Amino acid sequence: MSDRTPAPVAPATVPPPPALLRSRTLWLLSFLTGLTAVVFAFLGREEHLAGIAEQVRELDPGRAAGTVETASQVVLVATVAAIVLVVLVESLLVRRMTARRGGARVGLTVLLVVHLLVALVAEAYLTVPGANGLRDRVVLVAWVALAALAYLVSLAPSVGRWLRER
Repeated sequence: MSDRTPAPVAPATVPPPPALLRSRTLWLLSFLTGLTAVVFAFLGREEHLAGIAEQVRELDPGRAAGTVETASQVVLVATVAAIVLVVLVESLLVRRMTARRGGARVGLTVLLVVHLLVALVAEAYLTVPGANGLRDRVVLVAWVALAALAYLVSLAPSVGRWLRER
């Protein structure tokens, strides 16, 4: 080797702070909880469809049975799709945040509000009154609580410093 130029040195990668790792774990638990709510909605779809149909009939008692059934199915599918969409978008934003893109935290701020609204809509349509709907309510509350806690942990100063470092 006749060239005296030293080999290029790769920049040292700074490992993510523990707060970000905890936040990511909480986000993953939130995603699993949201998907659990989707599974429960699928398993109890007949009961949910009956409850939604009853709500539709209360709004407009003169509707035909076919229209009520179709509206119930649309509401159920739209609610489940909203949960899945929130989980997917949050997972993409969390991936961007762990890839050192700080703007993802702004997106997560907005999405956390959407997350709460979707959970409230899901509670209205995917739970049944009384003790029978307790399991579904607990899953939805856990979904929101885990996401909120994950977001708060991601606001730790160490995460902010890590995102600003290059």
